[in-house]
Amino acid sequence: MASTAPPLILGSMRFGDWGARLAPAEVARLLAAALDLGIDTLDLADIYGGHTTNALVGAALRHDPALRPRLHLLAKVGIVMPESPGNSRRVQHYDLSPAHLDTALAGTLRDLGVGRVDTLMLHRFDPRLDADAVTGWVAGQRERGTIGAFGLSNFPAAAISLFTQKLALSAHQIELSAAASQALDDGTHAASRAAGSEVQAWSPLGGGALLADDDRGRALDAIAFDFGLDRASLVLRWVASLPATRVVLGTTREERLADAARAVEQPLPADAWYAVWQAARGKPVP
Repeated sequence: MASTAPPLILGSMRFGDWGARLAPAEVARLLAAALDLGIDTLDLADIYGGHTTNALVGAALRHDPALRPRLHLLAKVGIVMPESPGNSRRVQHYDLSPAHLDTALAGTLRDLGVGRVDTLMLHRFDPRLDADAVTGWVAGQRERGTIGAFGLSNFPAAAISLFTQKLALSAHQIELSAAASQALDDGTHAASRAAGSEVQAWSPLGGGALLADDDRGRALDAIAFDFGLDRASLVLRWVASLPATRVVLGTTREERLADAARAVEQPLPADAWYAVWQAARGKPVP
Protein backbone atom coordinates (compact mmCIF):
# COMPACT_ATOMS: atom_id res chain seq x y z
CA MET A 1 0.00 0.00 0.00
CA ALA A 2 1.36 3.43 -0.92
CA SER A 3 2.31 5.74 1.93
CA THR A 4 -0.04 8.63 2.67
CA ALA A 5 2.59 10.54 4.65
CA PRO A 6 3.28 14.03 3.27
CA PRO A 7 6.57 14.36 1.32
CA LEU A 8 8.11 16.44 4.10
CA ILE A 9 11.10 16.23 6.42
CA LEU A 10 11.55 18.33 9.55
CA GLY A 11 14.91 20.08 9.68
CA SER A 12 16.58 20.80 13.02
CA MET A 13 19.05 23.48 11.94
CA ARG A 14 17.10 26.34 13.53
CA PHE A 15 16.03 24.56 16.72
CA GLY A 16 18.82 25.91 18.86
CA ASP A 17 21.64 28.44 18.76
CA TRP A 18 21.28 29.08 15.01
CA GLY A 19 17.65 30.07 15.31
CA ALA A 20 14.75 29.77 17.74
CA ARG A 21 16.73 28.63 20.82
CA LEU A 22 13.98 26.24 21.82
CA ALA A 23 13.98 24.48 25.16
CA PRO A 24 14.00 20.64 25.12
CA ALA A 25 10.31 20.52 26.03
CA GLU A 26 9.50 22.84 23.11
CA VAL A 27 11.48 20.67 20.72
CA ALA A 28 9.62 17.62 22.02
CA ARG A 29 6.27 19.32 21.37
CA LEU A 30 7.34 20.27 17.84
CA LEU A 31 8.45 16.71 17.10
CA ALA A 32 5.16 15.34 18.42
CA ALA A 33 3.21 17.78 16.25
CA ALA A 34 5.22 16.75 13.19
CA LEU A 35 4.63 13.07 13.88
CA ASP A 36 0.90 13.68 14.27
CA LEU A 37 0.96 15.15 10.74
CA GLY A 38 2.79 12.10 9.40
CA ILE A 39 6.19 13.86 9.22
CA ASP A 40 8.41 11.19 10.75
CA THR A 41 11.91 12.06 9.44
CA LEU A 42 14.11 14.44 11.44
CA ASP A 43 17.09 15.96 9.64
CA LEU A 44 20.18 16.49 11.82
CA ALA A 45 23.82 17.46 11.41
CA ASP A 46 26.66 17.40 13.90
CA ILE A 47 27.61 21.04 13.14
CA TYR A 48 24.14 22.55 13.65
CA GLY A 49 24.03 25.17 16.37
CA GLY A 50 27.82 25.12 16.53
CA HIS A 51 27.79 21.44 17.55
CA THR A 52 24.98 21.96 20.10
CA THR A 53 21.72 21.09 18.34
CA ASN A 54 22.11 17.31 18.44
CA ALA A 55 22.44 17.52 22.22
CA LEU A 56 19.30 19.67 22.33
CA VAL A 57 17.40 17.03 20.35
CA GLY A 58 18.80 14.36 22.65
CA ALA A 59 17.42 16.25 25.64
CA ALA A 60 14.04 16.45 23.89
CA LEU A 61 14.07 12.67 23.32
CA ARG A 62 14.81 12.14 27.00
CA HIS A 63 12.00 14.55 27.88
CA ASP A 64 9.54 12.44 25.88
CA PRO A 65 10.93 8.90 25.37
CA ALA A 66 7.88 7.90 23.31
CA LEU A 67 9.18 10.02 20.42
CA ARG A 68 12.27 8.00 19.48
CA PRO A 69 10.51 4.82 18.27
CA ARG A 70 8.35 6.93 15.94
CA LEU A 71 11.17 9.01 14.45
CA HIS A 72 13.50 8.32 11.55
CA LEU A 73 16.75 10.03 12.52
CA LEU A 74 18.79 11.28 9.56
CA ALA A 75 22.25 12.45 10.59
CA LYS A 76 24.81 14.30 8.46
CA VAL A 77 28.56 14.39 9.15
CA GLY A 78 31.70 15.49 7.32
CA ILE A 79 31.91 19.29 7.70
CA VAL A 80 34.60 20.74 9.97
CA MET A 81 33.91 24.37 10.88
CA PRO A 82 36.56 26.86 12.03
CA GLU A 83 35.37 26.47 15.62
CA SER A 84 34.93 22.68 15.49
CA PRO A 85 36.82 20.74 18.17
CA GLY A 86 40.29 19.68 17.05
CA ASN A 87 40.45 22.11 14.11
CA SER A 88 43.82 23.67 14.91
CA ARG A 89 44.10 25.70 11.68
CA ARG A 90 40.63 27.18 12.14
CA VAL A 91 39.80 26.75 8.46
CA GLN A 92 36.48 25.30 7.34
CA HIS A 93 36.97 22.08 5.44
CA TYR A 94 35.43 18.73 4.65
CA ASP A 95 36.72 15.42 5.98
CA LEU A 96 35.19 12.14 4.86
CA SER A 97 38.04 9.95 6.08
CA PRO A 98 37.03 6.92 8.16
CA ALA A 99 38.88 8.40 11.14
CA HIS A 100 36.85 11.60 11.06
CA LEU A 101 33.61 9.73 10.34
CA ASP A 102 34.28 7.53 13.40
CA THR A 103 34.64 10.59 15.61
CA ALA A 104 31.68 12.44 14.11
CA LEU A 105 29.32 9.47 14.33
CA ALA A 106 30.36 8.69 17.90
CA GLY A 107 29.68 12.30 18.86
CA THR A 108 26.31 12.24 17.09
CA LEU A 109 25.20 9.09 18.87
CA ARG A 110 26.42 10.43 22.22
CA ASP A 111 24.69 13.79 21.85
CA LEU A 112 21.42 12.27 20.66
CA GLY A 113 21.54 9.60 23.35
CA VAL A 114 20.87 6.81 20.86
CA GLY A 115 22.72 3.73 19.68
CA ARG A 116 21.81 4.07 16.02
CA VAL A 117 20.82 6.60 13.39
CA ASP A 118 18.42 5.43 10.70
CA THR A 119 20.23 7.23 7.86
CA LEU A 120 23.80 8.51 7.79
CA MET A 121 24.71 11.12 5.15
CA LEU A 122 28.01 12.61 4.02
CA HIS A 123 27.28 16.31 4.45
CA ARG A 124 29.48 17.79 1.69
CA PHE A 125 31.59 16.43 -1.15
CA ASP A 126 35.29 16.20 -0.35
CA PRO A 127 37.54 16.01 -3.45
CA ARG A 128 39.90 13.81 -1.38
CA LEU A 129 37.12 11.26 -0.88
CA ASP A 130 38.14 7.58 -1.01
CA ALA A 131 34.87 5.84 -1.88
CA ASP A 132 36.29 2.36 -1.17
CA ALA A 133 37.39 3.44 2.30
CA VAL A 134 33.97 4.96 3.03
CA THR A 135 32.26 1.81 1.73
CA GLY A 136 34.30 -0.34 4.09
CA TRP A 137 33.59 2.03 6.97
CA VAL A 138 29.83 1.92 6.32
CA ALA A 139 29.93 -1.89 6.23
CA GLY A 140 31.70 -1.95 9.58
CA GLN A 141 29.22 0.44 11.18
CA ARG A 142 26.31 -1.60 9.89
CA GLU A 143 27.81 -4.71 11.47
CA ARG A 144 27.92 -2.77 14.74
CA GLY A 145 24.31 -1.67 14.26
CA THR A 146 25.08 2.05 14.49
CA ILE A 147 23.71 3.13 11.10
CA GLY A 148 20.96 2.03 8.75
CA ALA A 149 20.67 3.57 5.29
CA PHE A 150 23.41 5.61 3.60
CA GLY A 151 23.04 8.85 1.68
CA LEU A 152 24.76 11.94 0.34
CA SER A 153 24.28 15.67 0.75
CA ASN A 154 25.36 18.49 -1.58
CA PHE A 155 27.30 16.27 -3.98
CA PRO A 156 27.75 17.37 -7.60
CA ALA A 157 26.05 15.19 -10.19
CA ALA A 158 29.24 13.55 -11.42
CA ALA A 159 30.38 12.63 -7.90
CA ILE A 160 27.26 10.57 -7.18
CA SER A 161 28.62 7.82 -9.42
CA LEU A 162 31.53 7.26 -7.03
CA PHE A 163 29.12 5.22 -4.90
CA THR A 164 26.56 3.81 -7.33
CA GLN A 165 28.41 0.50 -7.78
CA LYS A 166 29.44 0.29 -4.12
CA LEU A 167 26.61 1.34 -1.84
CA ALA A 168 22.86 1.75 -2.21
CA LEU A 169 22.11 5.46 -1.94
CA SER A 170 18.88 6.02 -0.08
CA ALA A 171 18.75 9.79 -0.51
CA HIS A 172 20.59 12.87 -1.68
CA GLN A 173 20.03 16.25 -0.04
CA ILE A 174 20.42 19.26 -2.33
CA GLU A 175 19.52 22.92 -2.33
CA LEU A 176 16.42 23.29 -4.47
CA SER A 177 13.72 25.90 -4.84
CA ALA A 178 11.96 27.61 -7.74
CA ALA A 179 14.52 30.42 -7.37
CA ALA A 180 17.62 28.27 -6.75
CA SER A 181 17.08 25.52 -9.30
CA GLN A 182 20.65 24.82 -10.41
CA ALA A 183 20.15 21.16 -9.48
CA LEU A 184 17.58 20.92 -12.26
CA ASP A 185 19.72 22.83 -14.76
CA ASP A 186 22.94 20.88 -14.16
CA GLY A 187 21.38 17.42 -13.90
CA THR A 188 22.01 16.78 -10.19
CA HIS A 189 18.34 16.07 -9.51
CA ALA A 190 18.10 13.67 -12.44
CA ALA A 191 21.41 11.97 -11.55
CA SER A 192 20.18 11.43 -7.99
CA ARG A 193 17.00 9.79 -9.23
CA ALA A 194 18.97 7.68 -11.73
CA ALA A 195 21.08 6.39 -8.82
CA GLY A 196 17.91 5.26 -7.03
CA SER A 197 18.09 8.05 -4.47
CA GLU A 198 15.23 10.02 -3.05
CA VAL A 199 15.90 13.74 -3.46
CA GLN A 200 15.59 15.82 -0.29
CA ALA A 201 15.30 19.53 -1.07
CA TRP A 202 16.63 22.00 1.48
CA SER A 203 15.93 25.76 1.44
CA PRO A 204 12.70 25.26 -0.53
CA LEU A 205 11.73 28.93 -0.02
CA GLY A 206 14.97 30.12 -1.58
CA GLY A 207 16.36 31.29 1.76
CA GLY A 208 13.34 33.60 2.10
CA ALA A 209 14.01 35.32 -1.23
CA LEU A 210 10.74 34.02 -2.64
CA LEU A 211 8.78 35.70 0.16
CA ALA A 212 9.94 39.26 -0.63
CA ASP A 213 7.36 41.91 -1.59
CA ASP A 214 8.58 42.52 -5.13
CA ASP A 215 7.48 41.91 -8.72
CA ARG A 216 8.48 38.26 -8.51
CA GLY A 217 6.50 37.81 -5.31
CA ARG A 218 3.42 39.43 -6.77
CA ALA A 219 3.59 37.15 -9.81
CA LEU A 220 3.76 34.14 -7.51
CA ASP A 221 0.84 35.46 -5.44
CA ALA A 222 -1.32 35.55 -8.58
CA ILE A 223 -0.61 31.87 -9.24
CA ALA A 224 -1.10 30.95 -5.59
CA PHE A 225 -4.52 32.60 -5.62
CA ASP A 226 -5.68 30.18 -8.33
CA PHE A 227 -5.03 27.26 -5.99
CA GLY A 228 -6.22 28.83 -2.72
CA LEU A 229 -2.68 28.88 -1.34
CA ASP A 230 -0.39 31.46 0.19
CA ARG A 231 2.92 32.06 -1.56
CA ALA A 232 5.01 29.91 0.78
CA SER A 233 2.65 26.98 0.31
CA LEU A 234 2.76 27.42 -3.47
CA VAL A 235 6.54 27.22 -3.68
CA LEU A 236 6.59 24.22 -1.32
CA ARG A 237 4.08 22.51 -3.59
CA TRP A 238 6.31 23.35 -6.56
CA VAL A 239 9.23 21.43 -5.04
CA ALA A 240 7.09 18.53 -3.83
CA SER A 241 5.63 18.16 -7.33
CA LEU A 242 8.97 16.84 -8.57
CA PRO A 243 9.24 13.03 -8.70
CA ALA A 244 10.95 11.20 -5.85
CA THR A 245 11.39 14.44 -3.91
CA ARG A 246 10.73 15.40 -0.31
CA VAL A 247 10.94 18.90 1.12
CA VAL A 248 13.11 19.69 4.16
CA LEU A 249 11.27 22.23 6.31
CA GLY A 250 13.27 24.56 8.53
CA THR A 251 10.33 25.86 10.53
CA THR A 252 10.00 25.72 14.31
CA ARG A 253 6.30 26.68 14.25
CA GLU A 254 3.65 24.01 14.50
CA GLU A 255 1.17 25.99 12.39
CA ARG A 256 3.65 26.16 9.51
CA LEU A 257 4.08 22.41 9.67
CA ALA A 258 0.34 21.99 9.29
CA ASP A 259 0.24 24.52 6.43
CA ALA A 260 3.06 22.68 4.66
CA ALA A 261 1.36 19.31 5.04
CA ARG A 262 -1.76 20.73 3.37
CA ALA A 263 0.29 22.45 0.67
CA VAL A 264 1.93 19.26 -0.59
CA GLU A 265 -1.18 17.08 -0.61
CA GLN A 266 -1.32 17.23 -4.42
CA PRO A 267 1.07 18.26 -7.20
CA LEU A 268 0.80 21.32 -9.38
CA PRO A 269 -0.38 20.77 -12.96
CA ALA A 270 2.34 21.14 -15.60
CA ASP A 271 1.40 24.62 -16.81
CA ALA A 272 1.26 26.04 -13.29
CA TRP A 273 4.51 24.32 -12.32
CA TYR A 274 6.34 25.96 -15.22
CA ALA A 275 4.61 29.27 -14.55
CA VAL A 276 5.95 29.24 -10.98
CA TRP A 277 9.45 28.38 -12.20
CA GLN A 278 9.40 31.18 -14.75
CA ALA A 279 8.05 33.72 -12.25
CA ALA A 280 10.66 32.75 -9.63
CA ARG A 281 13.53 32.91 -12.14
CA GLY A 282 12.32 36.17 -13.63
CA LYS A 283 13.01 34.81 -17.10
CA PRO A 284 11.82 32.00 -19.38
CA VAL A 285 12.66 28.49 -18.23
CA PRO A 286 15.37 26.64 -20.19
